[in-house]
Amino acid sequence: MKNSKITVAKTAGFCFGVQRASDLIEQALAEGKKVCTLGPLIHNRQFVEGLEKRGVNVISSPSENTDKKQVVIRSHGVAKSVYRELEELGCDFIDATCPFVEKIHRIASSVKEDELLVIIGDKNHPEVQGIVGHCDFESKVFSGSEELEKFDFGTFSSKSAVIFVAQTTFQKNEWEKCVSIAKKVCTNAKIFDTICNATHCVSRRQPSWRRSPK
Repeated sequence: MKNSKITVAKTAGFCFGVQRASDLIEQALAEGKKVCTLGPLIHNRQFVEGLEKRGVNVISSPSENTDKKQVVIRSHGVAKSVYRELEELGCDFIDATCPFVEKIHRIASSVKEDELLVIIGDKNHPEVQGIVGHCDFESKVFSGSEELEKFDFGTFSSKSAVIFVAQTTFQKNEWEKCVSIAKKVCTNAKIFDTICNATHCVSRRQPSWRRSPK
């Protein structure tokens, strides 16, 4: 292994949303503010532990912020009810929701009473839970094409529109399968491709030798 060479992808590192949230925390700390995050900022134990050593603890709900720190809403975003809770508790907060996630929130918030919001993603993921929490009317979450194909959309034939969105980190090829099914079974489908570029352009986050093996 003497001649081994490590090649780092040009786009290695955090995605735009997580980097933005990290920068907002750094800015707050530089200003001398005491900060906590509503859930782990990223699924990276070492990074989260590094923040904790600097006094940035993780809370699971606004009510846990007993020492009145500034609460950071991570890039996954949260439901409308969480914003209300923060305001009711008088918590100062930094909204680091990824702009790509905010776009889905706006779509979810615009759903009308006679429409159905369909979210393709992991129902247990905080991003998806936040999206559901921005829809005031009916919504359903499907894990992928297999689950979607088994569902009887005939019960929603009276809906003026069935609106499809995807979790920003959902697999592009699986989303395309879902889109194909949606077009077949829903004549009233409105489809929004909400997958983040950092997710579906995976090749840009790989070293060139892995993209084009010789």
